[in-house]
Amino acid sequence: MSEKKSKLLILYSTVDGHAKHICEYAQDKLKGDKDIIVASLDDDPAHDLSDFDEILLGASVRYGFHRKNVYEFVRENKDELDKKKTAFFSLNLTARKPEKASPETNPYIVKFLKKVDWNPNLKSVFAGRLDYPSLNCPNRLAILLIMAITNGPKDLSKVHDFTNWIKVDEMIESIRSL
Repeated sequence: MSEKKSKLLILYSTVDGHAKHICEYAQDKLKGDKDIIVASLDDDPAHDLSDFDEILLGASVRYGFHRKNVYEFVRENKDELDKKKTAFFSLNLTARKPEKASPETNPYIVKFLKKVDWNPNLKSVFAGRLDYPSLNCPNRLAILLIMAITNGPKDLSKVHDFTNWIKVDEMIESIRSL
């Protein structure tokens, strides 16, 4: 008799699609080990967590904050999340700097988890990517100003991918053994 697979819900909130990409990548890597559903908080903020053993939540940051639906989801489901094995990752460009590339030193993940009073079993942070060509003019200019101030990339013709896929794989391996 085979061992029953744990049920993993992978949720994401994304601005430009990269959090979704990482969640789908995790699904692909874990598909033989767990029964997995991937869903968007952006499309549907309400999810019944009772059917799942584990929850992975991935969220991107824009202009210093995770999206409102991520705060609301954690607050509304905190009791249920606290009963489950949980993992959270944050995508933000600040994490491209080594001194801000860990869950303990990244200001956005620290601020978010404190504000929602949540302590997931596993926390990760990734720098993500900056897709200048897909941004509209106001966002492109605002992010360009931020990058100028923080010594980030300023070439508007390129997609700058800072994702450390080794760190993503390490998170996935940790989820495998949650």
